[in-house]
Order: sequence, then structure tokens, then C-alpha cells
Amino acid sequence: MNEESNSVSPSTTEEPGIEEFGLPITLRVIGVAMGGGLVGMLLMLPLLGGVPILLDVFRPESIVEFAHFGMYLGFEPSVTTGLLLFFLGGITVLPLLFLVVGAFLPPEKPRYLRGAAFATIFWTGFLIAFWPGGGILTIGVFVVVSLVSHWIYGTTLGYALDATVGIPQHDV
Repeated sequence: MNEESNSVSPSTTEEPGIEEFGLPITLRVIGVAMGGGLVGMLLMLPLLGGVPILLDVFRPESIVEFAHFGMYLGFEPSVTTGLLLFFLGGITVLPLLFLVVGAFLPPEKPRYLRGAAFATIFWTGFLIAFWPGGGILTIGVFVVVSLVSHWIYGTTLGYALDATVGIPQHDV
């Protein structure tokens, strides 16, 4: 054997840098994610709110119940507070969570659909938090419209990141 085959190159013994793991989460990446969250919210809300209002199955009581989270910040529960918290959460909290967990979600390709997988997970909590009660039409409309709305949000969030800065990939 020659000496070259027994030696290990220095690059294989060094710890990999963050660049080799994938995209680091920077302020630019956070800004793009929040922008994607904003666009996703703007695209999902007409369907999420509009269809139930048109079919007269919209129930504002569930939004007021959700608004009780605002009491931790000193806000009185109201429809306005509930909508504001919902909108701000979709612009800030959910995009930040997606930056952390998006790398671990399916599908592998196309990567932007990881946003839809992410939104489906949060949709299950949405179902519980905003369950409308009522008849089969109300529940059916709620389930279908809310799921499609969440897919619109998640796909938009995933696409905004994937098309601009990429979806961060982490190695654990």
C-alpha cells in the first residue's frame, strides 16, 4: 500500500461547518419567513372567513374564546383581539417554528410542500380551538375550508422560503 491511501485528509477529520449542514437561520431568512407568513395569511383569510360568512355558518364566539390569550398581554377578549392574535401568530410565531422544524418534515421533494405538511399539523389544533358545533353542513364546511386554507398558508410559506433563501436544513 502506498502512503497516500493510509493517510486521512484534514478535511475529513474536521468538524463540518454550518454551511455544510445547510442554510443558517439569519435575520434575512427570518424576514423572508415572516413575509411568507404575511402573504400566506392574506391568501388564506378570504377563504377561511369568506366562505363561512357567505354560508352563514361563521361563529365569532370561537374567535372571542381564542382572544382570551390576549389577556396575558393586557387585552380584553374581543373579535378584534382574536383576529389580531390569529393574524400576528401567522406572521411571526408559525414562520419561526417552520424555520426550526421544516427541515424534518415530508416530502423530500418538492421542498416547499413541507409548508403544507407543517400547516396540516397546526390545522389539527385549529380544529379543536375553533370547532363550530352545529349541523353537518357547518362542520363539513368548517373542516374542508379550514384544511384547504391551511394548505394555502403552508404552501405559500414554504414556497416563499424555498424560492428565495431556501428552507433551512439542520443536522442533529
